Amino acid sequence: MEELNLSVKILDDIIDQGTPFGEALRKVFQPNKDLQPLRSTVAGLVGCELRHHLMFEYMMEADEFKDWDMAAKRLAYLALADVFYFKRISNEDLKAHLNAAIGEDKALALEPLFAKAGNPKDYLPDLAPGSDLHLSLRFNVPEWVLKIWKHFGHGTAYKIAKANTRPSKFYVRVRTSMISTDGILMSGEDFEKTPVADVLLYKGKAPLRKNELYRKGMLFDIRPATKAISDAYRVEDPKEALLFLGAKDHSMILEWLESYGSQVGLNIGVYDTAKYPDVTRVLKSKNLKNVNFFSAEPLAMEAAISHPQDLVYCIPDSSDFDLIRESPDFLLHFAPETLDEVYVKQKEMLEGTSKYVAEGGTLVYMIYTISKKEGHSTINAFLADHPEFHIVEEKQGFPFDELDTSYYCCILQKDSNLAKAEPPLPDVSVLPAEGSTQIQAEGK
Repeated sequence: MEELNLSVKILDDIIDQGTPFGEALRKVFQPNKDLQPLRSTVAGLVGCELRHHLMFEYMMEADEFKDWDMAAKRLAYLALADVFYFKRISNEDLKAHLNAAIGEDKALALEPLFAKAGNPKDYLPDLAPGSDLHLSLRFNVPEWVLKIWKHFGHGTAYKIAKANTRPSKFYVRVRTSMISTDGILMSGEDFEKTPVADVLLYKGKAPLRKNELYRKGMLFDIRPATKAISDAYRVEDPKEALLFLGAKDHSMILEWLESYGSQVGLNIGVYDTAKYPDVTRVLKSKNLKNVNFFSAEPLAMEAAISHPQDLVYCIPDSSDFDLIRESPDFLLHFAPETLDEVYVKQKEMLEGTSKYVAEGGTLVYMIYTISKKEGHSTINAFLADHPEFHIVEEKQGFPFDELDTSYYCCILQKDSNLAKAEPPLPDVSVLPAEGSTQIQAEGK
């Protein structure tokens, strides 16, 4: 079957070459238009295998498969993905392909594994339910990631892992300067209202990029938590605001340009403005003269910022665990040894942006992940060196919360009395899932 042959080729590229899932698909299908009708099936099958890769790999470590070469094992992984979950290939076609590709003896050896399909309790019968290894294989999460999440408690780690097995949802921000949110909701069934103003859930059957409103630039991708936080912590003219972004998701920049428009003086910093052509296009199309969009290092912004700001957002790069649902190969490619560099950059950005907070001003620190070291601990260390700041609010969002976002956000205020010292930051082991996602600004 051509679908299986292509799936093996793409899976090899993803695992052996480290090619991202989307790029591996494009490499095969973009230059071969005749293969386009197979794209949906291949993408679904490979994606399914990647979302259960650890379990299939574990199953194939049994003694009867030890002499199999990697080509045979990866074909078996894909066959298991179809039999267990995807269920798009008929049993007859699948068995015929396995017989031809790996031989009747090997195909027969897979039958006991296939027989477990539909009985989840039989998938990993030799492992204690609830153990780290069992959770790792069941939810396709490496054990080192589980250890990070278990800092919030075993039960919360379980809920995070389970929630991340759900398909990713697509949220969009309506550019209300171009079209009304109510008008979109009344026009059809492709969009659904969310708890966050002007953020909609896309439910259309066609890919979002093909939606006419999206193609015309009337919508842009956004996480619900991004808009909720932006709405809660704002400034009004004649105050000014600074946003420095290191995260891959730059929707907060687009949100500021849309929600503030030309009303407030905005300073928006990134490491390299050349990497944000869509931001430049919005600035030109809206003729926003009030926006200072600049390149800099977070510890060296003197040339771009001349005076303290009333509101400062610090959004550094992170382990970005919120992308797990979006990218089936995210954890497969993640290199934990790079986290030390991530921690350093987070602290540098927090230190650099804090210098530009005016007395009485607000500092917002936000990352799209679930990690106490990157969130709570980073803030705790910062406060130990900066007694002039105190906490207004601290939030840890989970993928099972209302906002459907893995994020950490801490709101700090700079005191007028710089000598004031605050007590140590309280522990936030597990924040409640219910009612904890809407951030309300105090005194607003």
